[in-house]
Amino acid sequence: MLVKKSLLFCLLVASLVSTGLADDVPVPQTDVTPAPTWTLRYKFVSDQKLRYRNSENFTLDAMQGEIRKVDVTDLEQRRIFTVSSVDESGAARFTMQYDFVRMQVQTNEYEPVVFDTTMKPDDVPPAFRMTAKQLKGSAPRFWISNLGSALKETDSSGGHEPAVKAIARAGNVTVKNKKSDAGVVQQAVATSTTKAADASMSSDTVTFLMPLPENAVAVGDTWREIIPVNVRITEEFSRNINILRTFRLESVEDGIATISFRASVEAAVKTPTMRSQLIKATPKGTLTLDIERGIMIKREIRYDETVLDALGPNSVVLCHGSSIEELQDDVTTGD
Repeated sequence: MLVKKSLLFCLLVASLVSTGLADDVPVPQTDVTPAPTWTLRYKFVSDQKLRYRNSENFTLDAMQGEIRKVDVTDLEQRRIFTVSSVDESGAARFTMQYDFVRMQVQTNEYEPVVFDTTMKPDDVPPAFRMTAKQLKGSAPRFWISNLGSALKETDSSGGHEPAVKAIARAGNVTVKNKKSDAGVVQQAVATSTTKAADASMSSDTVTFLMPLPENAVAVGDTWREIIPVNVRITEEFSRNINILRTFRLESVEDGIATISFRASVEAAVKTPTMRSQLIKATPKGTLTLDIERGIMIKREIRYDETVLDALGPNSVVLCHGSSIEELQDDVTTGD
C-alpha cells in the first residue's frame, strides 16, 4: 500500500511538471540570517596614555613527605603606557612606566616580606633590592601592532617586524636532581616566589595585550597563537616548548566583546622537572574589549596546576592564584 501511494505521488508530480502547473507550486524558503561578525582591533592614538592597575595573588605549595613549604605572593602594580607615535598600519610605539609597585611574600607562618616603591633604599628588604634597582631604570620602548602582536624595529621599509614572543608571568620553579630532603625542598622553591613576583612585575611589557584575530569573527569563533618557552632539561641543555593559546569570542553586548582564553602545552612534556618549569605558563582567563574605542578594559587570569614528583619521588608541587588587570584611565594628552 505504501509503495502504491509513493508511486501515485511521483506520477502526480510528473503530470504537473508536464503541464507547467508545477511553476505555481510554492517552494519552501529557508530564511537563514548570517551571524553578525566583528573586526576586532586595538585603536591607538598618538599621545594616548593608558593606565592599568594589576593585582595578583599566587600560592606555590611544595610537599615531600612531612616537609611542606608554602609561598604566598601578593602583587599590586600600576603602570602607565604612553603612545608616542602611530604608523600607517595602526601599529604604535609605546613607553611603559611604573606608577606604583607593591609586593609581599610570605613563607609558611613566618612574617611576610614587603616591598613597595615608596620605600627609601635603606628600607628595601634584601630579597627585593634587585627589583628596586630595576624599577629605577629607563622606561622601556616597544612597538605593538593593532592586533596586539609584539614588533621590533628594523631597517626595512616597514620599519618593524614580528618580535619573538615570551610568555608573561612564567614563574619557573628551580628543581635539583638529587635525593630530596628538607634542604632540597627549601632550595627548590626558595627562589621561585621572588622569581614569580619579579616575572609578574616585569611581565614582559611587550605582551601586555592579548592577540586579536586577523579576520572578522562571530560569537563562537576561535583563533590561536603559539608561544615558545625555553625549558631547562639539565644544567647544560635546554629546549623550547611550545605553549598553545586558544581564544574564543564568547559574546558581544553593548559594544563590549568578551573573549575567553586557555593555554596548553603543545608537545608532550614527560619529565616532572620540565613540567614544573611550566607550572605558571598554562593559565585560563577572560578578556573584555571595547570594540569602538579599541581598548582592553579588563583581563582576568587564573592559575591552577599540580606537578607530581617535581622535587623527587612522592613529592607534589601545586600552584593556584589569579591576576586581574583593569583599565583605570584613558587620556589623550593632545586633546
